[in-house]
Amino acid sequence: MTSYLEKVRQSSELSRRSFLKASAAATAALAVSGGLAGCSPNKVEPVEEAEAVARDIVTGKWKTAACWHNCGGRCLNKVLVKDGIVVRQKTDDTHEDTLEHPQIRGCLRGRSQRQQVFGADRIKYPLKRKHWEPGGGQKELRGCDEWERISWDEALDYVAAELKKAYENYGPTGVYYVGWPLGYGLRIAAALGGAVRCVNSSSYGTFNFYYRSIGLPYVGVGPGTYWCESANDRLDLVNSDTIVFYGCNPAWASAGNHCSYFWRAKEAGTDFVYVGPSYNPSASLFEAKWIRVRPGTDIAFLLSVAYTMIAEDEQKELIDWDFLSKYTVGFTSDTMPADATTDENFHDYVLGNYDGVPKTPEWATTICGTPVEDIVWFAETIGKKNKVAILHSFAAARNKGAEDFPQMLMTIGAMGGHMGKSGHSCGSAFHSTAGAGGPSLVTVGGSGLDIAFGELNYQVPDPERWKAVLDGKFVDIGAGIDFAPFPEAVEREVDIHVIMVDDVSNFLQSSLDIMAGIKAFRKVDFAYCQAYTLTTSAKYCDIILPACTQWEKTSAFCYLNLSSREYQIYPSQITEPLFESRTDYDIACGIAERMGLDPKQVIPLDDKQQYFNAIATSVTTEDDGITSSKLATITQDDIDEWGVEGEPQEGKIGIGELMEKGIYQVERAENDKHYYIAYKDFIDDPENNPRPSASGKFEIYSQSKLANIVAASRGNTDAKPYPTYRVPVQGYETTFSDWDNQVKGDLPYLFFTPHYLRRAHTTLNNVPWLREAFENPVFINSSDAAEKGIETGDTVLIWNDFGKVLRRASVLETIMPGVIALPHGSWVDVDEETGIDHGGAENVLSGGISSDSFVSGYNNYNVNFEKYDGDPLEPDALWPQRIIDAE
Repeated sequence: MTSYLEKVRQSSELSRRSFLKASAAATAALAVSGGLAGCSPNKVEPVEEAEAVARDIVTGKWKTAACWHNCGGRCLNKVLVKDGIVVRQKTDDTHEDTLEHPQIRGCLRGRSQRQQVFGADRIKYPLKRKHWEPGGGQKELRGCDEWERISWDEALDYVAAELKKAYENYGPTGVYYVGWPLGYGLRIAAALGGAVRCVNSSSYGTFNFYYRSIGLPYVGVGPGTYWCESANDRLDLVNSDTIVFYGCNPAWASAGNHCSYFWRAKEAGTDFVYVGPSYNPSASLFEAKWIRVRPGTDIAFLLSVAYTMIAEDEQKELIDWDFLSKYTVGFTSDTMPADATTDENFHDYVLGNYDGVPKTPEWATTICGTPVEDIVWFAETIGKKNKVAILHSFAAARNKGAEDFPQMLMTIGAMGGHMGKSGHSCGSAFHSTAGAGGPSLVTVGGSGLDIAFGELNYQVPDPERWKAVLDGKFVDIGAGIDFAPFPEAVEREVDIHVIMVDDVSNFLQSSLDIMAGIKAFRKVDFAYCQAYTLTTSAKYCDIILPACTQWEKTSAFCYLNLSSREYQIYPSQITEPLFESRTDYDIACGIAERMGLDPKQVIPLDDKQQYFNAIATSVTTEDDGITSSKLATITQDDIDEWGVEGEPQEGKIGIGELMEKGIYQVERAENDKHYYIAYKDFIDDPENNPRPSASGKFEIYSQSKLANIVAASRGNTDAKPYPTYRVPVQGYETTFSDWDNQVKGDLPYLFFTPHYLRRAHTTLNNVPWLREAFENPVFINSSDAAEKGIETGDTVLIWNDFGKVLRRASVLETIMPGVIALPHGSWVDVDEETGIDHGGAENVLSGGISSDSFVSGYNNYNVNFEKYDGDPLEPDALWPQRIIDAE
């Protein structure tokens, strides 16, 4: 009897209706067996096929499936596989859930992946845009054209021919690589001399200039990684009197078990404070006091906090002067670093000695909107006498004009002495390490495949991404993979004719200025991509190559090192490639061959070998907290079974058992040797454990920081070596036409883009379950809504100089007046006649502008909005999925 999967794989003629019908049968089987999490309580009448599947479920096999989307959960996702089909999903139930050994529980996103992998919206076979022909065809129809089914040979021939033509006629500067540095397409480009590529400050904003180093000294925070080692161990959270969430929202951004870490502290009596423009679900969960701060005005707020601590210190002892003297430079005139080129210091700037403007709460409240009494309360709360953990996300650094935010927040932490001690910290609670700071106890090794860029090293910063195509020039700040600038920025000229969208990336959707991006796609001669659903990037291409999901591959190693510090997840291949889809590796080899390249030279290691290498070089920390050991025991029989090259080795767990479990987790104990206090080695012995900065200390005055900003801006900056407040190119002040007289302008509101539980960035947006669970509204303050006659459910038009968006309103008391929020990642759906996006894509409103450092500033754009007088939008859950039917 042919299995359901085999029918799917063999029949590329399977229609959408047939696929939905077959999927429904499998779903019915789940309902009969009681195994579908979140299914309707309504009784499902069994049918003969469903009963048969239900009876056979016990013969299925549980496997660990990749939960590959870039959210902060990094959870354990188990699937029951029957005949190559996932018939059930569950999360971690492999052991009892305890504080020392928590279960790594998944969230609704991971539990919805069956609908994604086996969804009716899968791209089943290679597609060509109907009105594309070599040279471009009718370019203006990209994004709204019909699709034609073609063969793999035709598709790969088209791609190779267009790439050859571009390289022969224009050279590497005629090809634009849009993808991640590890993408195989970049290796093809490198073998041909390279390609123009884009670098993106991504989630980290201006922290990119502080947390990583390429040999230049920075301000001393970090160390060496974006987030892992800047905050204390999760077991230390209970020792804090107060935990400050600075822009953090782990309930959405790091869904899974991360909030349980903070809940332990809540149960122990720890108070919570939330700083940000809206009272988010995490703040609500922990009953946090809300400190309101408008998007992009954090420097003003924190400067006024510093002023208050200085002004009230003599009476209330808020500042840890011993800490500042011993561990920092630049706070006062007598603690300046040796490389300082000016005698200015942070303390005197705050008091207004240089510009005549004391940074008082009264000064700040006009800018940041924080009540004076809240500024004073916050300054007193984070004083040195309290055990305070100041934990930040990167939201406040994703603003134009936020170059000084990381240094400013570090300065506030240092003023209270909140580093290097139990209960005290000032660092990241972001992504997979939310609440779980410290070096990784299980570290994935390397794939054995290096990154290849080619001879051309043109790197477009994200705000200039589409200007490179539309204008033929851009400012190259020399950003490496770490987005740390070299000491020179130059203007480049290019003539781009081909856009390569590699490794199922969706940068047209997730990058700044979608509307300019659409124009860029419609300008070039050729654009192609790999995709498994019709993402925005795929929608505007000429050729779509159907790619596998991570469940259909032998490897998901590139996502492994993003797990939390105490565990790593090692997923298995769940099913064979569906329909006519192929792996990224196979696609790249096919293109390389047609380009006259040797695939083995371009990509020396296949997916399985890379995954094996990553496992073989994984290490775990021993109980002494110091010694590292190989994780996997590997025998020659294992190597033969995998069909790879390698050497036998001894480790902590056999590779077979590791893959069977799909996870390796270090069990903790109170006061074990893994207990981690950020910066403790430096605080205990600063001479022998200097920070990565020119002075070896935390630099409140940093000549190196200023040098980097000057280099990126080509000297066009008024930045200082210490944190200062500067009016951003867009932000709160620019919502006024006359700031001095407080006259509002044409775009009087700020908008920001919170991460949303419905999806992980742009991924999963097309999944029906998640659409039903979470509508994608625009969040509006109740007073602003009342002024415009808007109620929850009304359709709202939002606009600025970059585009127009329609959304249904969600009217709240829990967002600041003058601020609206549009969730990140919704797929664009532009009405070609009006130019209005009906999909709620926030980057339609996030234009290609930036401040000094060319980071992607998403969260402080100026907008206006009104009640829409056209046809109202239906809830997203009622929209049809974005599906291609090209039989």
